[in-house]
Amino acid sequence: MSFIYFKNFHKVDYDDAASMIFNCCTENDEVLFAYIESNLEEESEGNKHFINMNQMIVSDEWIFPGENLGYVNNIVWYRTKTEVEIKRAMQIDNFFRCIILSKDAPLAQFDYLMYMVEDDDTPVLCVYDQKTDFKDNVLPKIKCYLKESNIET
Repeated sequence: MSFIYFKNFHKVDYDDAASMIFNCCTENDEVLFAYIESNLEEESEGNKHFINMNQMIVSDEWIFPGENLGYVNNIVWYRTKTEVEIKRAMQIDNFFRCIILSKDAPLAQFDYLMYMVEDDDTPVLCVYDQKTDFKDNVLPKIKCYLKESNIET
């Protein structure tokens, strides 16, 4: 298991960021985005429809690094199939959390977890790698999309 941090990720536009996430996958993978169920009531009708139409599961399992602070009960996991859908999911929640998961695997057995955090007032993309092959096998395929983002491991 390892963490990789992409500093200055805000300099990567949505199209390149969506392409980057899409290209982390193999044909046997899916990209699932997390959305806190209680926040849906504040969401626009169009975004609610998109999330609900692609919903895969609602889970109270906390699979993210770090402790659940107790205020998140249910997480809606919804599937994205294309770069356009990934881009839309990222626009719905700028501080997104998504996993790359082998089809039919349980949530906790994801290959990679990607999530945005604020660090020194700039967004940072964190990649949590459960397979320990991200740096060697995936990063070379996606570097072209990262532009001015600095990689720290």
